[in-house]
Amino acid sequence: VKGGYNGSINGLERSLTDLSYDGDLYFYDKVGDQTWTLRNLATKGSGAAYGNYGIMSDVFGRYYSYDEAVAACAALPNDGTYTWALPTEDDWIALGKNLGSTADRFEPIPGIAAKLMADATFNDEKMWEYWPEVGKITNQSKLSFMPTGYANLGVTPTPAVRSGADFPEATFEGLYDYSVFWTADEVEGEEDMAYYRYVFGNQPHFMIGKGPKKTFGASVRCVRKVQ
Repeated sequence: VKGGYNGSINGLERSLTDLSYDGDLYFYDKVGDQTWTLRNLATKGSGAAYGNYGIMSDVFGRYYSYDEAVAACAALPNDGTYTWALPTEDDWIALGKNLGSTADRFEPIPGIAAKLMADATFNDEKMWEYWPEVGKITNQSKLSFMPTGYANLGVTPTPAVRSGADFPEATFEGLYDYSVFWTADEVEGEEDMAYYRYVFGNQPHFMIGKGPKKTFGASVRCVRKVQ
């Protein structure tokens, strides 16, 4: 397994703009009137690597609890005119509109899955299976979603016992089926829950779900906010 843009994953988008943080390179680009990071975050010191194998951080990115996701985006470098943030539900809805689809907040955004998915391979194996309902993968958004699944993080270890910034009890599910990303929106009336957006491989829509903020692990993309 080899990390980076020329590693075990092929078929991801790049751009002419990038930022360096925590030893990693993140390309970013505009989708309509928004600016998004184009790869899953893999910041060290938070989140879990797939299978708790550190080398996988630079391949799939890391799986973050909700609070870690908020902090990870906020920590990305900026030039003082903008900040990076975990996308809100309004940001995801705006992304859908920029890709030609409209939806109400907290509802599936219809028909954009193929525009979000990367026709990527992992060690020469196609990651997304073809489904007629989804159609041809175009990655029109350039966001290059990969079906890296999600994590059940278990109990968050304290800093004193945390090893390699991983969650020793974490289990990982949905590889090759799901691409799951936190939103910044917490669930009203359920203080321990927050919303996430996801693509399921055989569905054409960009779906929405909710999970426990401390124990559900999702991938993270960041959106740029002008100060």
